[in-house]
Amino acid sequence: MKGLILALALAFALPAAAQHYAAFTIPDSLKEGANVVVRAYNVDLDIRSAKKGYLKVEKTVTLFNEKSSANELVIYYDEGTRVRKIEVVLYDALGRELRVVDKDEVKDYSAVSGGTLYGDRRVKHVEVRHSTYPYTISCRYERELEGIDFAAGMEWYPQEFGYSVESARFSFRAPRDFPVNYKGYRLPAEPVKTDAGNEWSCIWEVQQLKALPHEAYAPQAGELLPKAVCVPGRVSIEGYEGECSSWEALSKYIHSLWEGRGVLPETVKSEIQQLTAGATSDEEKIARLYRYLQQNMRYVSVQLGIGGWQPFDAEYVTKNKYGDCKALTNYMWAMLREVGIEAHPALIRTGGAPTTLDTALVKSQFNHVLLYLPGQDSWLECTVPIGPPQYIYFGNHDRKVLLVKEEGGGLYHTPHLGYLDNIRSGTTTVLLSETGDAQLRQHFQMTSRDAERWRAMEAYYSETALKDAARENLVTAPGLLLEKVEVLPEPDKAACQVLLEGKSERFASKGGKRLFLPLLPVGSVGPAPPPCENRQWPIALREGFTYRDTVRYQLPEGYEVESIMEEAATLEHPTGYYQLKIDHQQDAITVVRVLQRKMAELPPAAYEEFRAFWLEVGKLERSMAVLVQKRT
Repeated sequence: MKGLILALALAFALPAAAQHYAAFTIPDSLKEGANVVVRAYNVDLDIRSAKKGYLKVEKTVTLFNEKSSANELVIYYDEGTRVRKIEVVLYDALGRELRVVDKDEVKDYSAVSGGTLYGDRRVKHVEVRHSTYPYTISCRYERELEGIDFAAGMEWYPQEFGYSVESARFSFRAPRDFPVNYKGYRLPAEPVKTDAGNEWSCIWEVQQLKALPHEAYAPQAGELLPKAVCVPGRVSIEGYEGECSSWEALSKYIHSLWEGRGVLPETVKSEIQQLTAGATSDEEKIARLYRYLQQNMRYVSVQLGIGGWQPFDAEYVTKNKYGDCKALTNYMWAMLREVGIEAHPALIRTGGAPTTLDTALVKSQFNHVLLYLPGQDSWLECTVPIGPPQYIYFGNHDRKVLLVKEEGGGLYHTPHLGYLDNIRSGTTTVLLSETGDAQLRQHFQMTSRDAERWRAMEAYYSETALKDAARENLVTAPGLLLEKVEVLPEPDKAACQVLLEGKSERFASKGGKRLFLPLLPVGSVGPAPPPCENRQWPIALREGFTYRDTVRYQLPEGYEVESIMEEAATLEHPTGYYQLKIDHQQDAITVVRVLQRKMAELPPAAYEEFRAFWLEVGKLERSMAVLVQKRT
């Protein structure tokens, strides 16, 4: 009652403008679980033609703590997306204006990454700081859109994890005869579509959205949060015009950007013929040309204007000996064409766990390109300077791609690398002393995911960094001093071996006449899933692997096993499999462990059972033996 009286008193005391931003006017239902409350978030896109559009953004947020980045405004742009009219205002808890952010506080930086040779991508950044919570920030800006940023379309997320929403709106309008691909996801209502004069429009509106939790092992944010997407159905970039009405049309348009850019110099053509002379199969030709690309060209990102979608031509790559993913793929395509092997570029969203691509919405959702070989039904990753040909690589596996063809290509799916493809098998020998110190020798054989990682680390890491990686991923022993780390990649397979030798002080803890011995000094799966009451999101595991380990202990003279797990343990669950077997002789112990993490999608109600399984796995991973001095 006192709170209500205070709120009413403040409401009468404050001007109407201040009441609009006052934190006390926010309903309690929107404060629950929220770090930020979005008071208003209005985005309006005005599509003028296939070439140009204008974007207007107005956003007001109230921050209740420091657990978000809502106090920052970040706007990416390039030469085709000019930013104007940036205004940022800070208000206190009662909605009273404290200050208008000065123009000098708007920083402008290059947004070109370290792996990019040159590009025109930039970012405007504003960070507003205030010491007392809650406080409110209101910002507005406008952008003029052209080029790839316009053609790639607009995604509107009214809500993030830990954000609640009072009110938000997204609208677009376009000329009457102009096609737009659009769709809403997890929004409470369909858009309102209107036709007025020479244009048509769509508007989505949301209100009173409660905060959504961030939960471990959930699907990616783009699959959970409400959003709306719209994409121009016709595009014109630097004179290249095309349709985006279907995947075939988009493929055809991208092909037009690549057309005529794969003409190799005559000297290179002659070199290719010499290089492939005597090859007895297309596979051998592909391997030779792939090695030629790896040894003579290097990957460098170049992002200027249409260069985000169009490759530099083959002559440019020949001259400079470098190119981005498009340029190197185009070069490999040209070399294969020279020896009569069919191939097609394939646009892909690379990196991280496989993402879901909505096939019903035509939109360029890609950030990379591979080369598909239909005759071999295989793929070439043309940016990797080391590694085998015709291997998909883990960052490209199990996802949709768009084949680029002159007549228009369709969507394909890359191969899946599951828990029986990503295998690490290890043999560990431990020579234990009576003080608890140990000498360790390990031999690991790896395929696919781990082989990729260790091949790359062997090529680029220093000796110190390589040892740190081994301690973090392969061997767990206190006071470990690694004396040897040797990585032996197989040149023509996604496989490698890793050899380790080292010493561990106090590997086993000594207590009087006893030694307490950890039985699994090898890399595991990390911590168990955290508690999660009232689970809201499904469980999504999108990476699978298998670890098989054998650990052999040579016991110190004068010691014998006093206590050890006698029965084999086997655990099974839709997300994994675990087996632990222990055998002990008079002076030796042998431990055999199989650990599998499987890709799985499970409902929220399955979380407690999922967590219990991995908690039990963690207990077995920490299994100990107790050794005691023999009686004399």
